[in-house]
Amino acid sequence: MHTELSLSHIKFRHLILMQHLVEFGNLHKAAKYLSISQPAASAMLREFEKQLGLTLFLRTTQGVVPTEAATLLANRAQTILNEFDALVHEVKQLNKNLSPLLRVGVVPQALFAYLPRAIELFRVANGGAVAIQEGTAKHLLLQLFEGKLDCVIGRLSGATMPSMHNTDELIFFPLYSESICIVEGTKEAKKRKISFEDLVKRDWVLPRADSSLRQQLTDSFLRRGLMLPEPVIETTNYFQSLTMLSGSNLCSVIPQSAADMHVKLGNIRIIEIPNDLKTMPVSFILRASAKDNTQVIKFREIFMDLSAGINKTP
Repeated sequence: MHTELSLSHIKFRHLILMQHLVEFGNLHKAAKYLSISQPAASAMLREFEKQLGLTLFLRTTQGVVPTEAATLLANRAQTILNEFDALVHEVKQLNKNLSPLLRVGVVPQALFAYLPRAIELFRVANGGAVAIQEGTAKHLLLQLFEGKLDCVIGRLSGATMPSMHNTDELIFFPLYSESICIVEGTKEAKKRKISFEDLVKRDWVLPRADSSLRQQLTDSFLRRGLMLPEPVIETTNYFQSLTMLSGSNLCSVIPQSAADMHVKLGNIRIIEIPNDLKTMPVSFILRASAKDNTQVIKFREIFMDLSAGINKTP
């Protein structure tokens, strides 16, 4: 049985060893990455397991197999190690009289319309440099849990939650809801009226199958007894879709704010058709452990003020 005193003796090398053993399943490879001998790595593992009062790995002739305890603790250890890397970077920034880097994860629809203004206001308010990571909500939330991001501007739902994590570890602030619309390129003359039956016959450029936009559109067609056609072009985000649409006769589905901007540029048309596509709620999300991070607080307040203005816009 471990004690609080024994747990206080845990070192970063123990966590790093556990990470390498989970990754490689082999003491020799883990020892090599730590620049120590295999017997030293084996002794370190025994010491770590004794401190925890847990069996982390089952020894076999082929190597080591992580137990459920090791799998669970490895996720937490990764967060600690990533946070330590961030701490080292912040110390370097402070020694140069620079503000710490703010690491922001953003889903595409927020990246396009609202983030540039938020960063501009953040910099005016003496905020530090900002590193942007774009991706799906699920991917970004995983990076947030792992300590690779300070905050995420995206969607929070059961479908986007990474496995082995839960919402109790997060704080989220609703920002705005983004409407979705169906659009087409401007190559062909505009039709007076388009039905879903017409859309089945069209060529589509769509985001990948696991995206919320694609899933929503698929469900909308199915509710009408129709199948959404397989896309002739599949993209990783709607920026690429907009590029493909320009000057074409393709159809796609994108956030309303992006559509409005590109309609003004003459690149696309919005297809005026009754649809049941749900709005996508976007929130400012952070880990509960980062709620006192002054950079995160400043950026959140700016983004919330900005989104409040957006929500009041007719």
